[in-house]
Amino acid sequence: LLLGAAAAFAQPAPSARGQSPLGTAGSAPIGAAVGAGAVPRAPGAGELLAPGPASLFATDPNAAPSAPGSSRVETRTLRQLGLRGPMQLRGTTDLQGILFGVRGDEVVTDARLTLQGATSPALIPELSQVAITLNEQFVGVVTPDRARPAFGPLEFPINPVFFADANRLNFRFTGRYAIECNDPLSGLLWSTVSDTSTLALTLERLPIVRDLARLPEPFFDPRLLREPLNLPVVLADPAGNEALRAAAIVSGWFAVQADYRGASFPVSSQIPARGNAVVVSTGVDAIPGLTLPRLEGPTLAIIPNPNDQWGLLLVVAGRSGAEAVTAATVLGVGREALTGELATVQPGAVPARQPYDAPRWVRTERPVRFGELVDPSELQAFGYVPAPINIPFRTAPDLYTWRNRSLASNVAFRSPPGPITDVMVSRLDVSINDIYLRSLPLAQPDDFWLVNWVRQRFTQPERGEERVGLPPYMLFGQNEMQLRFDMRPLHRGDCVAVPGDVRASVDPDSVIDLSDAYRFTTLPNLAHFISSGFPFTVQADLARAAAVLPERPTAQELETFLTLMGRIAAIVGYPPVNLAIVRPEGLGEVADRDLIVVGPLGRQPALATLLRDGPIQLEGNRLTVATNTGFGNIRNLFGGERRSELDRVQAQLAQPGEALGALIGFESPLRSGRSVVALTGSTATGMEQMLAAMRDPEQLQRIQGDFSLLAGGRVDAFRVGGTYTVGTLPPHLWPQYYLGGNPWALLGAMFLALLLIAGPLYWLLRRRAHRRLRARTAPN
Repeated sequence: LLLGAAAAFAQPAPSARGQSPLGTAGSAPIGAAVGAGAVPRAPGAGELLAPGPASLFATDPNAAPSAPGSSRVETRTLRQLGLRGPMQLRGTTDLQGILFGVRGDEVVTDARLTLQGATSPALIPELSQVAITLNEQFVGVVTPDRARPAFGPLEFPINPVFFADANRLNFRFTGRYAIECNDPLSGLLWSTVSDTSTLALTLERLPIVRDLARLPEPFFDPRLLREPLNLPVVLADPAGNEALRAAAIVSGWFAVQADYRGASFPVSSQIPARGNAVVVSTGVDAIPGLTLPRLEGPTLAIIPNPNDQWGLLLVVAGRSGAEAVTAATVLGVGREALTGELATVQPGAVPARQPYDAPRWVRTERPVRFGELVDPSELQAFGYVPAPINIPFRTAPDLYTWRNRSLASNVAFRSPPGPITDVMVSRLDVSINDIYLRSLPLAQPDDFWLVNWVRQRFTQPERGEERVGLPPYMLFGQNEMQLRFDMRPLHRGDCVAVPGDVRASVDPDSVIDLSDAYRFTTLPNLAHFISSGFPFTVQADLARAAAVLPERPTAQELETFLTLMGRIAAIVGYPPVNLAIVRPEGLGEVADRDLIVVGPLGRQPALATLLRDGPIQLEGNRLTVATNTGFGNIRNLFGGERRSELDRVQAQLAQPGEALGALIGFESPLRSGRSVVALTGSTATGMEQMLAAMRDPEQLQRIQGDFSLLAGGRVDAFRVGGTYTVGTLPPHLWPQYYLGGNPWALLGAMFLALLLIAGPLYWLLRRRAHRRLRARTAPN
């Protein structure tokens, strides 16, 4: 949900959240342009729809970096800059745009915008236009031509002085189809800017600066809003547990910086031939071709890449594995004091994390204001039908309430009064994760006159406030609350002026309140792991988690491990500084932790140990299904839903062909209540494909249950094993939990209740009858 970092922006400050509403395409070869030297020309070969990363003028991480002072030309379509389709400008949505960045080690020396699109043939050319601005600086205008509605390609030179680190390219539509009377909601008022339009920049490389204070630059540039991080990690072969732990901390810290962009960490034992990389050294095993500075303790340094004069290496090193971990921890949680090219750091006290206190998770012990989640400028809306206001928030998904009672969100908003908008039909639509919840009317309720009198004198009449219920079953690890104003002008179709600069806002003091929920859920549930890393992320530093790796992992297996750790760290916003790493023979050392097992089936013997009592078992290098796992499940031999699920899994596993990838969740056989999640596959490639599916929005939603299998490019989810619970509930909620989803238990409870009521009642009635008989037979 956070991957779309572009918006339509009249805000004074740039924002990386939100997305402009988009529509259908429209393009043609000819048009008219005015201002800023617009010159019609034919597009150059390869400029439109040119393949490339959906990034913002970023160099290929595997390409040779240019020397300082050299120039390169980078061309991107508007789709590659963030648009999901052609930009549709309407009378009520007259301002839209794109947010993009430029690398910090490059400067723009020349820029040209080439546009294609179309305008309504009903527009009056003298009174209509599409104005283009960059960071509120004028670039040019497109004037409609009734005879030729389609325009372009039109080229607009842009002054390089206009560019900054974060840039807003805005398009404002002004249209009139009649000289006197215009309905802003008329279908005649429209203009389209094609997403195949291009922006070409000439970029000059700046001199390299080696300074730890500038981290994460130049290894990661936060200005590139859509560029995924691809940072090579160099480790000695073989790498010890402490070196891998240090690499996991460093990878997690860089992934936290990348956040929604995503991050991957290719692993090698050789210095890359070109570009930047991270080197983790314990001072025991030398890395070929690398000369480290003299180590006098835990060390962080930025040195030149010996294979590339323009590349840099971030060295995280120590004379021992423990010192390398200390250096990585200082980088991850205490780098504020770092400066210069080399620093010998001292171990500091890392504060212990408390359960559910991840930096990127909302607090659950108190209401959380919208102003704490987003910048207040992002709560402003412009126009009658503006783009939605998005409130992203993250939490652990183990929220439990009485009978799934909704959690509270008080939404306060301000909007124009009745003389400007038709408040009787205007509304604020509220959704959670793209699921509609309810509409809040902009009109004040028409109550009894005394209630209205009190409201006018003791409340803010221009401010509305409503309570919106958030069903807990709609809340996942990563959530987004969408608020969309839908306002209508009071006067339509007549010759009364309609205000154009209409504004509305959501109050930053609006709150999301999760404090009424208990922390309790049923596991295994791979959807919880995918969305929030749960249950491993209950402690943000993974103090309750351990990673189990093969005895001698390959570079591909280590890449999968580091990328997975980076994904989990990005979810909570904290590196895994207390993660334990063991090999298969060390399972007993981490029996009291939740386990993340990484490795292909044939190279991870820990899987055979952990799966031995479950329905999915490991035989050699293949997974099999145990159809009868004990007397308690003997009823599955005679059919039923679970037997059908096991048959489906067996059919999937029996299919020959390409490599399989699997994600398996189950309760640890080493300690009750502890969890195990295994990322595995028939080969390392299958395991890597399963990890890629975890980053694919289409595949991600299919990862559920306790067993997800990737075969033939598609993920299928199954529920094959038993369940267990984590968390605590007050006593009065236990009957609801046990009886809510178990009709047989409910019938048993009713039968027991009848016995408890009928038994004593029967005894009392029999006793009374016996007394009556004795009274009748007694002598007078």
